[in-house]
Amino acid sequence: MRFPCAVLLMVFAVSIAHAASGSLTVFDDADQNGFNRLFCTFGDGAQAEQDTVHSGTTAIGVTIADFNSTCWQAPSSLSRQSDYDAISLWVNVGSFTAPQDLRFLIYGNGEIIGKVDLVTVYGGPLPAATWIPLHISLADLPADAPPADPEHFDDIVIRTYSTGLGGADRFFVDDVVLIGADIFKDGFEG
Repeated sequence: MRFPCAVLLMVFAVSIAHAASGSLTVFDDADQNGFNRLFCTFGDGAQAEQDTVHSGTTAIGVTIADFNSTCWQAPSSLSRQSDYDAISLWVNVGSFTAPQDLRFLIYGNGEIIGKVDLVTVYGGPLPAATWIPLHISLADLPADAPPADPEHFDDIVIRTYSTGLGGADRFFVDDVVLIGADIFKDGFEG
C-alpha cells in the first residue's frame, strides 16, 4: 500500500518542479508579469511601435544612436541557473543598413553579469527589415569581469553601440519570453 503512495508523491513533486520552471512573458504587446521598461531604458526612442511588429499590435522601437537601449526591470531578482536559463525574443534591425553592433545584456544589482552580441547569437550578419527569432542561453553568458553575484539578474537589456547616427533609423524588439530552467539538465530525468 505504501509503494503506490510514494510513486504518486514523486509524480506530484516532479510536476510541481516543472511548473515552477515554466516560461514567463516579459513583453508581448505590453510589459507583462511585473516587468517594467520605464525605469531602465536608456536614450531616445525606446517606445511603443505599432507600424513594425512581429505579432500582436505593439513592439518596442529604439533609435539607433548613442548607446540607446531598451530593457526590462524584473519585479524581483531571478536566477539564471534555477529560475530562467534562456530567453526567446524577436529582433528586427530595421531598414537601415542593418547595424551589426546590437548586444544583449543581463544586469544584477547594476552590474553586467552576462552579455553577447546578437550577430554571434544569430550566427552571421543581421538581415535588414526582417524579424529574426533569437534564443539566448542565460546560463552561459560571459561578463567582462567576474561579477560579485554571477547567478542573479534583475534587468534584461538590448543595446545599440552605434554613435551619432540619430535620425529615424530604429531597431525593434517583440515577443520577449524567459524560458524556465531545466531542473533535470544534469540527466536526472531519463
